[in-house]
Amino acid sequence: MDIEAIDIQTLIVADILGTITPDEKIQLDKLMIDRPELQSLYDEIREDMEKENLVTYAGGSISAAELIINAKRRVRNRYIRVFAAAACSIGLVGGLSLYLLTQQQPTALASWEDGKTILLKIGQQEINLENNAPTNVNGIALHPETGSLTFSSLNSTNHDLGVLTVPKGKNNYKVILADGSEVLLNNTSRLSFPLKFEGTKREISIDGEAYVKVAPKAGQPFIVHLPLNRQVDVLGTEFNVNTYDNGIARISLVQGSVKVAEGESNALLVPGKAATINSTSISISEFDADEVLSWRQGIIVFPDNVTIERIAEVVGRNMKVKMIVEKSAAGKKFIGVILDKSKPIIHLLQQLTDTKEVSYNISKDGVIHIL
Repeated sequence: MDIEAIDIQTLIVADILGTITPDEKIQLDKLMIDRPELQSLYDEIREDMEKENLVTYAGGSISAAELIINAKRRVRNRYIRVFAAAACSIGLVGGLSLYLLTQQQPTALASWEDGKTILLKIGQQEINLENNAPTNVNGIALHPETGSLTFSSLNSTNHDLGVLTVPKGKNNYKVILADGSEVLLNNTSRLSFPLKFEGTKREISIDGEAYVKVAPKAGQPFIVHLPLNRQVDVLGTEFNVNTYDNGIARISLVQGSVKVAEGESNALLVPGKAATINSTSISISEFDADEVLSWRQGIIVFPDNVTIERIAEVVGRNMKVKMIVEKSAAGKKFIGVILDKSKPIIHLLQQLTDTKEVSYNISKDGVIHIL
């Protein structure tokens, strides 16, 4: 078993025993969200430990040495054997856990993008935000309204991590963070954020697309983590983040200044400029505000010479329809196409067919075929 897996086991066991630290709890919650398969591992470890009476025996204060001794007495259980090895590394868990927190796991959006509702997960609790029902979770008072969420802490010791997902086909959703910063999420996007900012940094993670307005706070810089271990360092600003394209991140700065980084490479942005990060470089260019920012009003402005394949991809993400490009239409390009999410899809199809470049039909199952 590799060292990362051992550390994950350690965090799970510490959580079950009640000895997990607040920072480790945040890290474990993030791992459980990013890697849904860990839930079954968590449940199996808990079940095995309860069967072997390790949980009650530990009493929340047992030492690592005692845990190892008791675990070795139960070597017939494969997870308890792993647990014994993990307990040996308790002295290292702080450094290893920091590694796990800062490493961005490149998980596929497909694991949750087809969800039915806009969902907030805190620990193992899931809240359907579309119900607009105020609720209290782990000492956090949630105040969802149509299209937005605010919250307040009723417990000064709360260290939970919230993970908000907006599946495809949904409208934009705004979150007001604990410091007053605002994050507007596009559909097919995910936001991970602490319910309380502590320490010298404010850190969140974004996968998908979001428009961020950061509340200035001296001495506590704002950091946005992106997939593939990329990040944006902020002092007080407004910018757009887009990671829809696999392996590519685009950061477009509207106000203020940000530093974008990947590995040893970094670049400083000024308003009106965008950084495109791929696996080999960071490039800087101007951006078209209509094309990049119009999604906030529910409108997608496609760039000139956009391909029909790209249009179909964006339609599938934004509308509750499926569009298939047939061979006869493959590679066709268009100018001046706009997708208004408030209008029926026929409005977009009319723009495409008016060019005489393509036609379409709709099959019995509702799939749009571009011909």
